[in-house]
Amino acid sequence: MNRLIIAASFVAALVTLGCKKEKTAPPPPELAVTMIDSGDAPREPLRYAIAPGTVVQSILEIRSVDEAHERTEKSQNAFGVLPGFRLLLRAGPTVLQAKGARYVLRISKADSILPEGVTERQAEEVERGIQVLRGMRGRFDINEQGIVIDADVPWAQGHQALHPRIAITIGNVRSAIATIPVPNEPVGVGAIWEVRRPLRIWSARVTQVTRYQLTDRAGDRFRVAVTVDQVAAPQVADLNPDLEMRVRSYEMHARGHVLADLGLPLALEASLESHSAADIALVSPEATEHLTSSRRSVLRLVSKSER
Repeated sequence: MNRLIIAASFVAALVTLGCKKEKTAPPPPELAVTMIDSGDAPREPLRYAIAPGTVVQSILEIRSVDEAHERTEKSQNAFGVLPGFRLLLRAGPTVLQAKGARYVLRISKADSILPEGVTERQAEEVERGIQVLRGMRGRFDINEQGIVIDADVPWAQGHQALHPRIAITIGNVRSAIATIPVPNEPVGVGAIWEVRRPLRIWSARVTQVTRYQLTDRAGDRFRVAVTVDQVAAPQVADLNPDLEMRVRSYEMHARGHVLADLGLPLALEASLESHSAADIALVSPEATEHLTSSRRSVLRLVSKSER
């Protein structure tokens, strides 16, 4: 049951794909950074100050390392094959804004990482989707907290060749992991803050909470422990006019760390591992099929500044 299980288990509605240019407002939930604990003294603000002309090259890799599921022909037709992927990203050169910076994020190179057991036809479909990624780009304006305040993402919904989970995953990695949103209040080591987002996976409602804990800071560089938790209550969602998805349970938990620099638009490194489990039923006029799935995935991000 591939599409419901999240590649590296990171989901957000920031990035959608297509061929029609569309200006996209920033997601309001990302603006709500909530302080949980301000940490030990001394406390100082975390503020991004990115110099004009800064360029960052990053390699992002997401792959499944363990997967177990019940899969039927109907579920394969409904959800398709979800590959892992390896992307070469380029952010910049940055442009100074009144209260932050602007950068263009480009996908310079994209390769798929296929799960075991895919057919030749499925591999060809995946490759067509990965080809769509190559050369894609979007413009982001971030403020001093690392929060997107404006974006121009010319990838409208509905690109038939690209798996929707991949687009959503890239958007969430960018907003939650590749650029760490920081609180408005001064913080010290041990500080904890979180961002809560209501999400939609197809029409299913999912609550995501991303929590950050400051574990170290040296000048502009800081390290955070990151947890991402997603939960969906039992509900009914529509995959298409002829197929209903009854979510009986879904949850995902990811843990890891990120090393960031307040002078860069993307983190220097990130490493996370996620575990997810789902129990659903696909209901059509002909039959009801019960599906269960579990997945363990890993994410690695490594960046290098060219400034």
